[in-house]
Amino acid sequence: MLIVDPMPPAQLIVLAIVGIGLVSGWLIARWLERRYDRGNKASSEELLDELEMAYSSRRSFEVRIPPPLLPEVFDCMVEQIDSGFGEKHARQMVQRIESQGPRNALYPIRVNGVRTELELQWNRDAMGNVRLVVLAVPKVIRALKRFSKELPRFSAVEPGLFREAP
Repeated sequence: MLIVDPMPPAQLIVLAIVGIGLVSGWLIARWLERRYDRGNKASSEELLDELEMAYSSRRSFEVRIPPPLLPEVFDCMVEQIDSGFGEKHARQMVQRIESQGPRNALYPIRVNGVRTELELQWNRDAMGNVRLVVLAVPKVIRALKRFSKELPRFSAVEPGLFREAP
């Protein structure tokens, strides 16, 4: 007759903990999968909304402007942006552009509930004017175009104070 030694209590406890851990992990994984997997249940409109928020189109606009008018350009942009680029950021950018050479800056912003980026690149030309390239959502670019038509032309600035970048 074969006699089997019973398992020591410590091994039983470890085996029970491992078993309970595996079952709980499996249950949590199933719960998370059901909670976050909306692929089959999402409508086409919801999927398109998610894509629009994830991939917003951006356009570019080039501005050649004397340094004293920079605050007005940035104020025009601030009015169109919901969050991420406020008046404080605009003041800091004016100071950076006036004090530094060619640089660029990137701000995560929100416009009409859509997350996107505002990219600014600048340098100075031989006449001391600032060449500012703005990459942003179409709403901000349209506002800059409207704003450019309202600005007076200066003789110290070359013709075509504002133009759309290629």
